[in-house]
Amino acid sequence: DVEVAERNAAAMLQRAAGLGCRLRPHVKTHKTVEGALLQTGGKKSCITVSTLREAEFFASHGFSDILYAVPITRDKLSRAAQLAQTADLAVIVDNIAHVTDLAKFGPPGEGLVWKVWVMVDCGYHRDGVEPSDPKAAALVQAIVSQSELFFAGIYTHGGHSYDCTSPDAIEAVSRAERDAVVGFATQLAAKETPAPVVAIGSTPTCSVPPSDGLDGVNEMHPGNYLVYDVMQSGIGSCQLADVALRVLTRVVGHYESRNTLQVDVGWTGLSAQGSANFYGMIMDHPELAITNLKQEAGEVSSRSGSPLDFSKYPIGSMLQILPWHSCAASHQHAEMQVVRGGAVVGKWESCKGW
Repeated sequence: DVEVAERNAAAMLQRAAGLGCRLRPHVKTHKTVEGALLQTGGKKSCITVSTLREAEFFASHGFSDILYAVPITRDKLSRAAQLAQTADLAVIVDNIAHVTDLAKFGPPGEGLVWKVWVMVDCGYHRDGVEPSDPKAAALVQAIVSQSELFFAGIYTHGGHSYDCTSPDAIEAVSRAERDAVVGFATQLAAKETPAPVVAIGSTPTCSVPPSDGLDGVNEMHPGNYLVYDVMQSGIGSCQLADVALRVLTRVVGHYESRNTLQVDVGWTGLSAQGSANFYGMIMDHPELAITNLKQEAGEVSSRSGSPLDFSKYPIGSMLQILPWHSCAASHQHAEMQVVRGGAVVGKWESCKGW
């Protein structure tokens, strides 16, 4: 539903501006040019990606100032160098080995330097330097000491906000996210290696930012918010009305003895995430739940266990699923059908590969 996506995009742009931050949206949820343009307000610049294939895809469509937000390794440097030459690609590190590899590779092109960000762990514990560890500031100093490298900023991702169960809990993570990078930036400034950009972001923490603001932060990089999903509505990032993505499926079988409908979507079309939460919700049918997904088929029964009225779901009829996790669900498809006012008005091609 492109009207919902437009509303979500406009709200996040407005929120970022009100917090004094530039928005560098992550585009990995949808991986489409059109979706990215909604997120940036129509500019082909200042985006975040999770794969080099995404960076190449968006660069081929005229985007520049692209941040590859996964620690860079030597096997990817040749591709990254091409992108630095054509699309102003920046890379991320969190280990001295990354810095050593970049320095050994040399400049990404004639007259160019690598734009290098440092990933900071704010409590998610997936990647990033521990800001209180002296090695973190030493890593920045190592970047600054190399003529082939430019220290571009610090970046964190409060991914543990996805484990929250309320807006108050999300806000607590968003505050910790802010404090981690602002505290580290303060350390760096005291050592005369100031961070030009101090960036935070996950969809929950950017949807429910600290009530006392983001002083010291100047960039945000959420992504899922463009379409949201049932998980985000459940933890308090959004309302169900903000979920723009649907996966459509048809009823292909009635099995009264098992109180089950069969539908023609499986985990290849919806992803296997959210099994404990019925893989999402079936739009306009709160009484239904997806109880099992096979590769290309799914089983639907009543959420309460009460007998189904099979006449309400004729064979051949269509159901719309709001996915549990839109990033995973959208990745299963090569394109998105764009709906406005109940009618299909176009399609968006989705980037594939790594």
